[in-house]
Amino acid sequence: MDAIPQTYKGKPLVHYWTYRAKDGSVFGHVGRYQNGDGKKDIVPFFKSNGSGFHAGIDAETRPLFGLERLANHPIDKAVFIVEGEKSAAALHGLGIVAVTSLGGAQAANKADWTPLNGFKLAYLLPDNDEPGKHYARDVYAALSALAAPPAVKVLRLPDLPDGGDVVDWLQGFEPDWDGYLPFPESSTSWAKSELRTLLNKAEPVPNDWGLASLAGSDSSAFDWETPGVIETKTPPVQALPTELIPEPFRPWLADVSHRMQTPPDFAVISALVMTGSVIGAGCGIRPKQRDDWEVIPNLWGACIGRPSTLKSPCMNEALQLLERLQADYGKRFEQEKAGAEFELLANKAMLDDVKAQVTGKAKGKGKDRVVDPTDMAKLKADYMELSKYAEQEATRRLFLTDETSIQSMTVLQSQNPRGILVRRDELPGLLVRWEREDCQDERAYFLEGWNGNGSYTDFKIGRGLTEAPSICISLLGGIQPDKLKRYLYQAMKGHNDGLMQRLQLAVWPDEPEHWELIDTAPNKADRQRAFNILQALAELDFKQYGAAQGEHDDRPYFRFTDDAQALFNAWLTELQTVKIKQEENPLMVEHFGKFRSLMPSLALIFHCIDIADGKASGNISATAANLAVQWCDYLESHARRIYAMAESPEHEAAVRLAAKIKAKALPSPFTSKAVYDKGWHGLKDKQEVDAACNILIDESWLRMTRKTATGNRGRPPLPEYHINPVFL
Repeated sequence: MDAIPQTYKGKPLVHYWTYRAKDGSVFGHVGRYQNGDGKKDIVPFFKSNGSGFHAGIDAETRPLFGLERLANHPIDKAVFIVEGEKSAAALHGLGIVAVTSLGGAQAANKADWTPLNGFKLAYLLPDNDEPGKHYARDVYAALSALAAPPAVKVLRLPDLPDGGDVVDWLQGFEPDWDGYLPFPESSTSWAKSELRTLLNKAEPVPNDWGLASLAGSDSSAFDWETPGVIETKTPPVQALPTELIPEPFRPWLADVSHRMQTPPDFAVISALVMTGSVIGAGCGIRPKQRDDWEVIPNLWGACIGRPSTLKSPCMNEALQLLERLQADYGKRFEQEKAGAEFELLANKAMLDDVKAQVTGKAKGKGKDRVVDPTDMAKLKADYMELSKYAEQEATRRLFLTDETSIQSMTVLQSQNPRGILVRRDELPGLLVRWEREDCQDERAYFLEGWNGNGSYTDFKIGRGLTEAPSICISLLGGIQPDKLKRYLYQAMKGHNDGLMQRLQLAVWPDEPEHWELIDTAPNKADRQRAFNILQALAELDFKQYGAAQGEHDDRPYFRFTDDAQALFNAWLTELQTVKIKQEENPLMVEHFGKFRSLMPSLALIFHCIDIADGKASGNISATAANLAVQWCDYLESHARRIYAMAESPEHEAAVRLAAKIKAKALPSPFTSKAVYDKGWHGLKDKQEVDAACNILIDESWLRMTRKTATGNRGRPPLPEYHINPVFL
């Protein structure tokens, strides 16, 4: 089965049911994923905007399962209605026309039941439990709202266990049947005969069910259940303890956080991304003792928070040091530029002299014009040596840019072999750009640049050859939670190329509960200490401090000390055999996959900070490795909060709509259009509002009714949502 994944949240696909239109064309599937302990997920996969199959369904009203069987079914013949695709498929195996709705016992009123309009009779076969009774009642209400509803009878199958259904009834006589394969042909005639006999005992619809079918009636007419709790599902995150901040940066970053009254997380991860970018491709770490697997410490970070959380000022406090460093190199470049121009001029003059000498020597000596090979060999050597510098111009070293185009980035990378940090005050602009078809190459370029050790060659007519032997890109930006939600939701639906997982230093801290006005001068001494470290790292010869570099190695590299190696080995083993194996969220699985490079990158950054501060040398210590492990635990909690937003974006919309209902901001009944026309935050479009209403229906906050269309023209009336009287 290629249309839907074979696993979901770590559970294998047990079976799937195919949704077809009346003409038999496939437009969806529902998969049952279940592991050995019985935990299951029933997941719909439907086409969206003509594309492939994706988890979820965007339709306002959901299609029925079994539509293709209704197409040629005479309207004077009975239709069976059951709860769940498994039960409907079981009846299909008997040659019986049966339908069901998508989404289980609480979702009958989300389905489009109009295909049953005009049929004479429908049999409802409820499951043997309260949800089964609730489902049958809701189906009856939906059928009653049709222009020409079928007569409805209720068939309660005998001897069912608690929660049992038609599959259990059939298995009572065929215990070896698994409920998924077609019912054994040898028993089909008998089963149909037994069912035909039971139809004589079918009951009329209970009188109290009539209240549920009063479309347009007051909310009190419904049989309401106690409303469920609707609250945000945002998981808690680990606060950033002071001990996790590298000691040389600790006073400076604590001062920044205190003066701004913000969580320290934003300034700290900005400082780490910045430091990793200065080290860049100038040095690597080989995390294993003998393997040549190498990690470059460039990192991507994101500060996530509402506009009022001062993300940008916190990032800028750190990046001001990088801007200062870049300005210093700019002054140095201007001072050295004249000397470089003189060197080029002198080199050209010497090249011209060599050319003139070649012309003279080539004429030879004496009557026979004999050319002296020794003279020509010397001139050739001089020419080749001078040619090396003939086109070389002075280049300015850059550390920071706002540029993202491939051509400009390639030039910058060729001139700055250690790499460069790309700054985006608001990451959504870049993410939106990378969604465009004409920017897919740029997106792929950045994904490659995240590795830190790639290369790129570009040739364009008119521009010629541009080559960067090393591409190392660091990235830092801010983003608001609501703007990030869309990209995460698409990733959950299968549009994931690993971009979000590369934002390894993404943090979404809690906002401070208390705020006070702070008006103190910045601690310039602590800031200067941090700047001195950056300045030292920019010029550091890593080999002088214990980094190794063999004859065929691209760059110097560090390894772990023995104690640190044991710590890393234990951590990596747990990551691969426990965390990844037991994780159910597919986005977290991919995120953990990037951790195997994150931990060594952080350990190397911490080690290099201590080297530049005059406190370390040689291989990476257990102290630096242990600090990196603690950082991974801290970042894991933030990743879980971030990806939880992608698991149920519609739930956040339901929380917002529930708040409006509790505030009595909506009448009963109301339509979805009445909600999104108000432009409330998080409820601004039809899809968000419909998703929110569906959740509130499941939790007994709302009931949906449909008025019968009148006439043959115009749009059908919008569904109306009745509010549970508890909130009126």
